[in-house]
Amino acid sequence: MRSALPWLLLALAPAAAASEVIALVGGRVLPVSGPALDKATVVLRDGVIAAVGADVAVPKDARVIDAAGWTLTPGLIDAFSGIGLPARAPAGGGGASASTAPDPLAAEQDALDRIKLADALKARDGGVTTALVVPAEGIAGGRSVLLNLAGETTEALVWRQPAALHLHLSTLRRQYPASLMGTMAWARQALLDARHAQAEWLAYERNPKGRPRPAYDAGALAWQDVLAGRLPLVITCTRLNDIRRALALGEEFGVKVVLAGAAQASEVVDLLKKAGRPLLVTTNYDPPKAPSFGFGGGPDEGTEKAQIEAAEHNPAKLHAAGVPFALVSAHGRDFTAGIRRAIERGLPQDAALRAVTLGAAEALGIADRTGSLEPGKAANLVAWSGQPFAKDTKVKLVFVDGHRHEPEDKPAGPPAEGRPRAGASEEVAR
Repeated sequence: MRSALPWLLLALAPAAAASEVIALVGGRVLPVSGPALDKATVVLRDGVIAAVGADVAVPKDARVIDAAGWTLTPGLIDAFSGIGLPARAPAGGGGASASTAPDPLAAEQDALDRIKLADALKARDGGVTTALVVPAEGIAGGRSVLLNLAGETTEALVWRQPAALHLHLSTLRRQYPASLMGTMAWARQALLDARHAQAEWLAYERNPKGRPRPAYDAGALAWQDVLAGRLPLVITCTRLNDIRRALALGEEFGVKVVLAGAAQASEVVDLLKKAGRPLLVTTNYDPPKAPSFGFGGGPDEGTEKAQIEAAEHNPAKLHAAGVPFALVSAHGRDFTAGIRRAIERGLPQDAALRAVTLGAAEALGIADRTGSLEPGKAANLVAWSGQPFAKDTKVKLVFVDGHRHEPEDKPAGPPAEGRPRAGASEEVAR
């Protein structure tokens, strides 16, 4: 992606390496960064990819896995997800109580504090190895965390904390901001306040004598990280004009802006090309609707259906227009199904795979270490029973930092509770 951000690179630290050497032999390899390879071998060593190719020699100390009939791809990257977070409250009420729900205007809140390890690791069953976890509630989404899904504790999954600051262009009920104009005013004021607080502290540090100590404001510090370029500001854009608003806000304050959601982005391709900002496009085509509270309700059934269909065609149109983007779950329940729908609506298979691997890594600024099957990158890999994302294709094995996970075959019905088990046998059911 032309507009790749460097905002994750310096703080990313390598996870604990896997000492086992693994060779997956005889599979069809889709590196994403290069052409497909038939009957090829991928070697994983010490948590990174050691070799990829049709003529790669299998190391003598490797555990060999017969991958004939499988398709091997990079691990999927969900660059805007709710992985491991509590379920969102339904529009009509319920969910978290007023005493436990996050403050909708508190920018300093961290997603990491709310993640449940077992729930986060379940995402591996769908081939997801890396995820940016973003709270969905309120206006200020707080600070997201980047996870690589291998580890025995939540902290062990962390690849970067915090990863970004989030602003959702939405409104609140019975409190300010109760209008979109109010939301934009609130965001501008938050940035102005952060700039002022930063100036006060700098003046105090330079010459504290005779000056009162400035008040500590955790929320202002979160926005200062954005102003200083330490964190990007990821803005969730639900409406078409939200994209224009987000870009204008970023230009006004000179901050790194990432556009998320953007279900109507294909209608402003010229603007997006000119802006060159990372774009995280939703596959959650019909997200939960907010209650109308008696103010005329939402769109009628015909309009709503047209909006969903337009969102489903959005990725294909962006690709045809040459706009780089990542596909993200945006808190949708079935990421794979959303990707498949984009393919059914005209997005080429290879473009879809790139949008959830290397394209997502480029949007997050981590393409030098993950997102494709290349020597030296993290050993994040998925073995599929056939064509990735096809309805009947299953995820057979997942490797995260070289650590192996074998999804269980689940019977029809609700998923079983508890942490997914790790595969232990070399004889994997085909």
